Amino acid sequence: MADDEWERVLDQLDRQVTSGRLSPDVATLAELMAGYRVPGVSIAVGDVTGRVWAAGYGSTGAEAPVTADTAFPACSISKHVTAFGALRLADSGVLELDADVAEYLASWQLRGVTVRQLLAHTAGLSDTWYRGYAQDCDAPSLLQVLEGSGPASTPPVRPALLPGSRFRYSGSHYSVLQQVMVDATGSSFDELMRTLVLEPVAMAGSSFDQRFPHRHPVARGHHGGGATIAGGWRTQPELAAAGLWSTPTDLLLLELEIARAVAGDSKLLSHDLATQMVTQQVPGGFGLGTEVDDSAGRRRFGHTGQNVGYTCFSFAWPDRGTAVAAMTNSEDGWEVLASIRAAADRLYATAVPAAPLSDVTGRYVLRDDYPIDIAVVGERLTFSAAGQPPVVLVAHPEGHHVHPGLDLEIRFLPTGVELRQEGRSQTAARSGG
Repeated sequence: MADDEWERVLDQLDRQVTSGRLSPDVATLAELMAGYRVPGVSIAVGDVTGRVWAAGYGSTGAEAPVTADTAFPACSISKHVTAFGALRLADSGVLELDADVAEYLASWQLRGVTVRQLLAHTAGLSDTWYRGYAQDCDAPSLLQVLEGSGPASTPPVRPALLPGSRFRYSGSHYSVLQQVMVDATGSSFDELMRTLVLEPVAMAGSSFDQRFPHRHPVARGHHGGGATIAGGWRTQPELAAAGLWSTPTDLLLLELEIARAVAGDSKLLSHDLATQMVTQQVPGGFGLGTEVDDSAGRRRFGHTGQNVGYTCFSFAWPDRGTAVAAMTNSEDGWEVLASIRAAADRLYATAVPAAPLSDVTGRYVLRDDYPIDIAVVGERLTFSAAGQPPVVLVAHPEGHHVHPGLDLEIRFLPTGVELRQEGRSQTAARSGG
């Protein structure tokens, strides 16, 4: 990772990111920020050797420039950080992932779901997104959030689906997990996370303490269109779900520690639990507190986040030992972040070796009524879908093939063929006929 590599990357971002391939329509980061009215962006890139590049762009919204040390709300990346702390408690025997949470809860009651299900968003609890509380308003305690009482603006946390039956992302799972961790240890959550995660990982610019932004330089949040959040930011009593303040540099330090743990080289988390953390717990779902992309050639893990006034992401590409994190102080930051993440994918996604042509020919079935035929003409593959005339595929240096006239990538897997269109993947199984 050259020191100026990402400076060049940020001068050539793709406006059209759905295909995953760089298009001729490029823009600088400053142009994208202006177009989407994003006041400030902070980015950090690092690898397992310890090298880190970090920079800030634009304004905090308080007549100060964003720097690499400016803190932002980590939004739902808080869940990812919390999950690392919960797994450290499991490593030490304080928590058992498959135990009923009723074994740990003392100040609030819930039965029939496990710690693992809370981590993986499969416990079936009520669907909740936490919008935070204005600074001039009373914020509820965690118990009031769980009960839906007092000044809480969200409904009570209740079972809504069969536990373990499906994935449903909801902040309520992590509010319960926060109470589990507090009751199991007898420690306040912000202090617990400081000792379990923030200090051991050297996340010196991070805190779950909601007084943090009053004592440190932070970015002020903005609604879509550029209006500043009243008071600059909102208080998030749902700490585990959305309450962390952090920097991109701190977040990528955690991603790299998880990557080391997966490789069996971490003193903080065991290889077994780290592997479970980055393994999908149900098809199409999350790992344990982790967004996981296992599609061919694009393996990465991490988390995205959005609070009122802010957006962010933090991801690691473990096969390259590299992580990238970016944070904005705008609800309209998603398009800017999508361009940054697409650039990171192009740099760090794992290449997949091409399969021998003789091994991939034949018929594949996407649906009962949608066959795909792969044949060899000369030394090149042809592709024909649902009765369309065959076309000659273009081989890509990274091992996949590209349709010459469509936004379509084809990757051959042991079980079939993966079709990637506009950033989404489908798998067609090899026909048995």
